[in-house]
Amino acid sequence: MKPRALAVAVTLSGLLLGGCASPLANKTADAAAIHTIEQNARLARYNFDGEVRVKAIRLPGKVESLVEGDVIGEVAKSFSLELRGAVDMSKSRVEMTPTFRFSRPNAETWLRLPMLAELNTLTLWVDASVLDLAIPVLRGEHKGKYVMFQAPQDKVKKLPIDAVLAELPQVAKNIYAAVDSKAYTFQPLDEAARQAGASYRIRLTLDPLAEAKMSKQAVQELLKLARRHAGEHQKEVEEFATAVGPLLDASQEELQTSSQTDLLVSRSGKLLGVSELREFSVPKEKELAVTVASTVRLSNHEQPVFSMQPTANNVVSFTELQPPSWLGGKRPSDDGEEAVDADDEAPLDEAALAAEAAEEAAAAAPAVKKPAKAAKPAKPVAKRKPKPVARAQ
Repeated sequence: MKPRALAVAVTLSGLLLGGCASPLANKTADAAAIHTIEQNARLARYNFDGEVRVKAIRLPGKVESLVEGDVIGEVAKSFSLELRGAVDMSKSRVEMTPTFRFSRPNAETWLRLPMLAELNTLTLWVDASVLDLAIPVLRGEHKGKYVMFQAPQDKVKKLPIDAVLAELPQVAKNIYAAVDSKAYTFQPLDEAARQAGASYRIRLTLDPLAEAKMSKQAVQELLKLARRHAGEHQKEVEEFATAVGPLLDASQEELQTSSQTDLLVSRSGKLLGVSELREFSVPKEKELAVTVASTVRLSNHEQPVFSMQPTANNVVSFTELQPPSWLGGKRPSDDGEEAVDADDEAPLDEAALAAEAAEEAAAAAPAVKKPAKAAKPAKPVAKRKPKPVARAQ
């Protein structure tokens, strides 16, 4: 190859490689993590699936002495929460299908409740078919329909929902930027990261003190957001701000958390997954602690697929549902009873009505006494003859 041609090839290769350079190149761990979190919140178009379950449980000795073996721990580990869904913030839609599962060898039961939220209209559609035994109309005339819950739209239009949603990526950035930079570290890729196709694995480690600080920072950022858009409701926001501080402090005294979170990030800076270990502990019971493991995988970036598609034909408003009898609604037998009552109260013909009216009038009229019979004339009294008087001789 001629020197000139070689120079051109090298230059083009450099341009191509430069154009494909990762936006995370040469960034520190904290800067790379914050950039990834902000971009994921700003684009926010993807599908997700994951799982949450108890990984370990530590009990006080006095509790362990009451049960044989690790029964409580085994029962806790048998429960899990599976999540799958889709996010498309360009349409203000979030779909989530939680599945609550209990699983043991040769025994399993689960409950699923798909739901779809449209944030800018404050509308929620729920596939409540899991409740059809308790709510008969869901297996009758409204079988297979989504139940819709919706806030009054005339009031929703007055709320700055779109403006608030647009600022959430910046809020997320501010929250994670307030964390000590030393809490972020790059980690070698593990098997889960390689399977996800990640080029970076960034870890965020927070002890109870750092968790408490981050929680307070999150509250402050959300309060700032609320103040910017409160309008005529500034007084309510300030009242809430005054009340939430002591509540947050009290909750952190009762329950502490620490966490280790791994962000799996692609070369282009897309978030591909999150795995986390979070420990909950009670300061007053130092021997009591529960560790929860969660994993979330993201896919179909910029092309999310939604499984729920509400239309006019497959939706019924919650306000249109007749409540079941155990909530004060009609029982199925009520209609039959009403029909029987209606038959008993069927209108009489005119003759019967006239006869009934005559009887009522007669009963209401005062009783008339019959005239007394004339007294018979008294019989004449017969005169008695005087007895003869005996005279002396």
